[in-house]
Amino acid sequence: MRNIGVLAWLCGLLLWCWGGAQALPKDIRERIIQATVMLLPTDQNGDLDGSRGSGSIISPQGYILTNYHVVGDPETRVLSPWIQVRTIRFVDREPEFTYWGKVVAGDPNLDLAIVQIVEDKDEKPVGRLNLPSVELGDSNSLIIGDDIFVFGFQGTGGYTISFSRGSVGGFTGDDLESSGRQWIKHDAQTGPGNSGGGVYDESGALIGVHSAGLAGGGNSRTAFMRPLAVAWGLVTPNVTGFVVKKSGSAAVTATTNVSSGAAGLWPPTLATGRNSVAGTVRVTGSAGAGTWTLDLTELLKDGGLKGTARSGSQSQTAFFYYDEDDNEVWVEWTRDGKAFTSCIVEPGGVSSSDWKGAVYAFKDLESDGTRAGDCVVSLKAKTAGTSASATTGAASAGGAALAWPPSLKAGQTWTATFTSVGTYNVALSKANSEGGFDGTATRGSESSSAILDYADGELFLIVQRSDKTFLVCSTERAGLSGATVRGSATTHKNADDKGTGAGTCTLGLK
Repeated sequence: MRNIGVLAWLCGLLLWCWGGAQALPKDIRERIIQATVMLLPTDQNGDLDGSRGSGSIISPQGYILTNYHVVGDPETRVLSPWIQVRTIRFVDREPEFTYWGKVVAGDPNLDLAIVQIVEDKDEKPVGRLNLPSVELGDSNSLIIGDDIFVFGFQGTGGYTISFSRGSVGGFTGDDLESSGRQWIKHDAQTGPGNSGGGVYDESGALIGVHSAGLAGGGNSRTAFMRPLAVAWGLVTPNVTGFVVKKSGSAAVTATTNVSSGAAGLWPPTLATGRNSVAGTVRVTGSAGAGTWTLDLTELLKDGGLKGTARSGSQSQTAFFYYDEDDNEVWVEWTRDGKAFTSCIVEPGGVSSSDWKGAVYAFKDLESDGTRAGDCVVSLKAKTAGTSASATTGAASAGGAALAWPPSLKAGQTWTATFTSVGTYNVALSKANSEGGFDGTATRGSESSSAILDYADGELFLIVQRSDKTFLVCSTERAGLSGATVRGSATTHKNADDKGTGAGTCTLGLK
């Protein structure tokens, strides 16, 4: 279980550390370094054209934000057909050729582009990726004098990664002369290889793309970055799985590139880990037309659900899951585990009441599907005496299945059971300024301060005991089972202590 996020939050969440301006914490710098890539454009044959630049992985699924001029020619508007992506293994060595990427979106007027990793270096499709990525920040909140941090392959002294810091020097329009915020001036040291690389604020959120450096009179030099606010028009329609850091907080919100319409959420919560689901799939226009009743009770390791589909006297094995690669929800059933009937739902088919999709027939797992009709999906989560709509994503309580990510709010009561010390009752009292929830953890006569929070895919509880040591329970979705989630426990002497293992722990919402 990861504890890096917990350590970084001990100071910020509990406010037990000295304030004041600080450099980026080491764990944040390490994350940014791992998400910084070198990009080398090639021709159709894969031969390098001699140029290079930097980029930032903004989604674990392999999407990279960079400059247009790194991957194409803004004048002719011709893009390189293939981009060699090199990743960092050691900070004192040049990055290693790891992937091939394709430009999936670009705007030469903004000098911004999105590259998607599609193959490994041996030209084999990458499938589902889970890469280190950076969080997206709010460039509109910047003011003159704010600290900024630049990462990239500057080119000075070789092509190992370089870091520099500076401050926001000012704002200007597109022509670099008029008023506006289309460009942000800064004074961090940069070189030609920094083009396309990330510029970060003091919380470690990406707030800009370094793009140019211009010399002025008297040997002055000003660097310019495109603010992230200008890039949203490219990011939102073309990138899945990016994460936005809330302003002034380390708490993050997972974001997709689609609008669900009405009250629907996309991807639907039920397809990403809610247990015990029931409902129907109505099929029209195919040989299997009719209504299938679903009862999905088994949570699979990949986050999907398994159960049965019944229509008349027929009973088949059913599956329900979200395909991140194609951004689709699949409801499918099979008699023999070879041939499948699949109802595939895309974001445009989602409403507040049901999901409309297309039916495909697959002869086996290796064959292409044949369009066979249409389908309408109506599902609900089965809870202890209650049910929640598949599109609401509401958190369940009272012993019901725990939603993921969990919905936290003041007034909730949680239990935290540590194998090393026993069970605490945790009452959440109020939201704090860092995005988590303050509360009190009680165990017998012992009463301690506590914070519960969800960030970076991790639900964790921090308990400050009377001797000023910390007890931490860190959990992830893989540990989710019904109404509880199981994880690992650590103890920390203070906020700087990396901690020692303290067995396992379980969190549950009462």
